Amino acid sequence: MNKELVQKALDEARSEEANLVIWDERDTFTIEQDDLAELELEDDHLRARMQDGRATVYVQFDSIYKLVVERERKARAGVRAGFGAAGD
Repeated sequence: MNKELVQKALDEARSEEANLVIWDERDTFTIEQDDLAELELEDDHLRARMQDGRATVYVQFDSIYKLVVERERKARAGVRAGFGAAGD
């Protein structure tokens, strides 16, 4: 996953006040709306402070295989926009 796609998903989640769900090779992380302000993009990873600063998660861009902007569900269940990584 490249930094530009991560930045695009982050910007979209922030502008729509949505959650950002990240799948990497180890786990799935949900960064809630309140924690998006604490998310920082570095050159090769992102750092998220979660749970009111009690946990910090580092995720390498190379290990991310899916990002989803999780919008609030209103009329339809499963309204999501995904950003996937293309493998080499």
